[in-house]
Amino acid sequence: MRSYLDLFPQEKEKIAGESRILLMTLPSIVGVGEPFRLKMTMLNVSGMPDEGFRGTVKLSASEPCLKLPSAAKFSPKDHGIKIVTGLRSTKPGVLYVEGEVGGSPSKPPRSNATKVMDNPSERLYWGDIHVHSVLGNCHTDLAKEPAFGYWYAKQVSHLDFAAVTDHLRGLDRERWERTKALAEEHNRHGDFVALLGFESSHSKDHGGDINVYYLDSDAGYFWLDREDMKGTSPKVGLDVLWDWLDRQGKAYLTIPHHTGRAAKYRDFGLPYHNPEREPVFEIFSMWGSSEARHDDFFMRGGKSDARAYFQDALKLGYRYGVIGSSDTHHTMPGSPCSILPSPYHHPANSMVNQGLAAVYAADLSRKAIFDSLMNRRCYATTSTRPILDFSVGSTPMGGTLEVGKGKLPARTIRIELCTSMLPATCEIICNNDVLHAFQIKDLYTLYSFVDDREADGLWIRGSPKDPSPFIYYYVRLRYQGLQTGITAWSSPIWLRRGPSGQAG
Repeated sequence: MRSYLDLFPQEKEKIAGESRILLMTLPSIVGVGEPFRLKMTMLNVSGMPDEGFRGTVKLSASEPCLKLPSAAKFSPKDHGIKIVTGLRSTKPGVLYVEGEVGGSPSKPPRSNATKVMDNPSERLYWGDIHVHSVLGNCHTDLAKEPAFGYWYAKQVSHLDFAAVTDHLRGLDRERWERTKALAEEHNRHGDFVALLGFESSHSKDHGGDINVYYLDSDAGYFWLDREDMKGTSPKVGLDVLWDWLDRQGKAYLTIPHHTGRAAKYRDFGLPYHNPEREPVFEIFSMWGSSEARHDDFFMRGGKSDARAYFQDALKLGYRYGVIGSSDTHHTMPGSPCSILPSPYHHPANSMVNQGLAAVYAADLSRKAIFDSLMNRRCYATTSTRPILDFSVGSTPMGGTLEVGKGKLPARTIRIELCTSMLPATCEIICNNDVLHAFQIKDLYTLYSFVDDREADGLWIRGSPKDPSPFIYYYVRLRYQGLQTGITAWSSPIWLRRGPSGQAG
C-alpha cells in the first residue's frame, strides 16, 4: 500500500500543520515605549518543541502602535523555539500579535493580550507551581528529571515562575538536597522564579492532599518515621503538618488541591484550618475543577458528595484566593497539551486543559510572588492567559473590607478584562449564586455593576471558621464557541462585619 504522503503530495503541508500548535506569548503588562519580547514555540501534539520545523511565521499587530518585525523565520538552530526581541508600543492600550504559519489549515493563532500602561506599578506573572518529577516515585514511567521541568516552564511554555512539588513518599535526604539545589539554581531575580516545595498527602479523613511552598530555598521536607506516614493516604492530620512547619521557623504557605476528588477529598467541615498559612486554593488542574459539586467540569476519579469544594469552603468561613496548576506527572508545566497518565481518562469532548496561576506582583522575585500569594493577589485559569482584575468599591481582588454595624450602602463592582480570545461570558458571583452575567465581545472591557440589594439578608452568619457576618463576591469568566469550557476564576473579595469601617 502506498503512503498517503505519496498519494496526496499537495496536502503534505496542511497535514503537517494539523500536527502542530504555535504558542505565542507576550508579557501581560508593559510600559509605554518599554522594549519587550514575543516568545514563540512550535509544539507537536505531544507538547514538545517541533525541532524539525523550518518555516516563516508572518507577524501582524492588532494595533499600529505596536512595532514588531513582519515575520519570524525558524531555522535548524532554533529547535522549534524562537524569541523576537525589540517590540515596543508607542502609546497605552491593549493589543496582541497574530502569527500566520505557512501551510497551516487553521486561522492564524493569536498571542495573549498585552496591556500597555504609563508607569505600571505592578506586573502580571504566569506560573505553574504543582509539578511532579521522577523524584516523587509517582508515574516514573512518564515523569522526568526536575531540571527538565524548569527548562520546560521557562523555554517551552514561557512561564515566569514554577515549582517542582514531589510526593513526600519519594523523597529522601539526597533527593531533597537535589530539589533545593535546583530551585536555587533556576531562581533568577527579574527573569524566572523557582519556588521550593513538596506535596504532602493525607487521607480524606485527615485533610486531603496539600502542597507546601517556602519563601527561601533552605528548608526541610516533612517526614515522620512512623507507619501512619507511609502509603498514598497517610493518616496524619494537616494540623500535624502545620505544627511541624511552624517549628522549622521558615516562612511557608500551603495550598490544597483536587479537594473534590472522590478518593482524596478535603472535608472542609473537619477541624483543619490555618488562615495564616493557607491563603490560596488550587481550583483547577488536570484532574478538573473543585469549584462546586454540580458544575460543568468532569473530575477524574469522580466527585465527592462531601463538603469538599471551593464554594463549600467559602460558605464555611475560609478565606481562599485561587490559582490553577497542572499537577503534571509528565513534568511539563504550563503545557497547552494536557496528557493524562494511565489509568486516568477523560470523556470524549470534555476539556482536558491544565491550569495556570496568574499573580500580580511588584516585580519578578521569589519574595514578591510569595507575598502576592499570601495576599491572594492572584487568580486561576485553564491554560489561557486573560488579564483579569476586579474590585468592590476600593477593595481589590483578594482583599477584605471590614464594615461597621450600620446600613451597608450599595456595592459597586468593577471588572477589568483584556483577552485576545473571544467571545466569553463574565459572571459575578455573590455567596455562591450568580448575581449578574454579561457578554465579553471586545479585546478590552471595563465594566461596572452596582449591587443595590438590601444587605440584611445577604450576611452569612455563624460559620464555623468565621462567626462574624460576611458576604463575598468573585468573578468567573467562561469562554464560548471553539473555546467552550475554558474558564478563569478571580480570587474573592469579602465584606465582613467588624468593629470599624477600615479595609483589611
